[in-house]
Amino acid sequence: MDPVHIIGAGVSGLGTAHFLAKRGIPSIIHEVGEHVGGRAACIRQGEHAFEIGGKNFSSAWPRFNAMLDEFGLTEFEDQHPGFHIVLNDQLVALEKSKTLNGDLRLASALGPRGALQFRNFLSYAKRNADRLNYSSGLIEQVEKQWDHATIDKHFTKKLCAGPLRLFSIIMGGAEPSELYPSLMMLFASGFGKGSHHAVAGGIGRFHDRLAEGKTIRFGSRVKQIMTYDGHVSGLMLEDEDGARMVPANRVISAVPAHVLRQLVTLPAYGRVALDSLRYFPLALINVVYDAPVFRDGVHSIMFEPGAPLGHCSANRLHSPHHVRFTMSGKAARDILDRSDAELVQIAEDSFSKRMPIDAKRLKVHVARHTGGICGYAPHFTQVKRDLLRAVETLQGLEVAGDYLEGHTMEGCLTSADLAVQRLLAPATRTSVAA
Repeated sequence: MDPVHIIGAGVSGLGTAHFLAKRGIPSIIHEVGEHVGGRAACIRQGEHAFEIGGKNFSSAWPRFNAMLDEFGLTEFEDQHPGFHIVLNDQLVALEKSKTLNGDLRLASALGPRGALQFRNFLSYAKRNADRLNYSSGLIEQVEKQWDHATIDKHFTKKLCAGPLRLFSIIMGGAEPSELYPSLMMLFASGFGKGSHHAVAGGIGRFHDRLAEGKTIRFGSRVKQIMTYDGHVSGLMLEDEDGARMVPANRVISAVPAHVLRQLVTLPAYGRVALDSLRYFPLALINVVYDAPVFRDGVHSIMFEPGAPLGHCSANRLHSPHHVRFTMSGKAARDILDRSDAELVQIAEDSFSKRMPIDAKRLKVHVARHTGGICGYAPHFTQVKRDLLRAVETLQGLEVAGDYLEGHTMEGCLTSADLAVQRLLAPATRTSVAA
């Protein structure tokens, strides 16, 4: 049986190989980098495991948790129970498991109108959590009602500067003025749902098990997906042996949307769909200190608009000396091209305004996600329809990735599972452009 060629060894690519293997279908993963996990990778340096993207998971994620059971990964560590948000120049707590019921300090900081808006928003998200996704259809109702304007046009200024900016920065690496409410609703639907944990020893243990037994060609850059007469015919590769074409009749792209755009020519409506998806760059800095940095019940801080530091948290509750600084948002983009040393200093200076650092650095790792994380698009459900309809015009091509089902690890695995199902159901596909 000819293998399915997969582009990218991130969570979506590894998940695609996993779901194919479950069906007895071999695959070859082409990965331009040197490690698996993509933007959720875990970089090991001696005794340290530096998670440079998604590291936490929810007990409410069915695919991810099923794989944990399958892989025998049973040792977990609790995620921080909430955030502290810089509001009115003060650190104000926001617990994940609660809305504003009884939280007078947060309600006071937001003002009566903002507090009511936030409470209603979270209540709707919690009430409909199981149906707020890009498959069930309810999110399309949210899009129709809300996506005519960005988040900041719907809610009070204080609410956008605080809790809603927390959502937009974490979910899309962007400001409330750059994202649309449907994406925020997708994030909020998981806020307080299930319990949240991290894999003991780092998310790399999960990636390693996903990659086990798979054929992964590191340093293999796919330059083009070749097609002929409406069918996939091969891949143009570039590796240590130079440029060459390899035959391939089934390909699953598991790279970001803007990378896919460069690899294959889709019908015009598909190109428009891909171009509408926005990616926002960021940098993630891990620093291990010789003494605790977080204290006084604070484990995670969301910074104010205009700060180059978007979010910062202790890597684990039990390691307040290991800090993850995330530089994201508009102010961060102005400085992302500076040296690693400058970024670390700027991050520490921003953090020290809220919680002075009285410790020395022992280890530093800086990861720049220049391609960014996907902020989706307004009315995304229609965008997704157009994209998948365009992909259907090429027999043997499927897509998975962070831009299809939400860019959590569960969303990436969901997109991988669905891509495999579509690839193996050719009778449902069409070779004629609509």
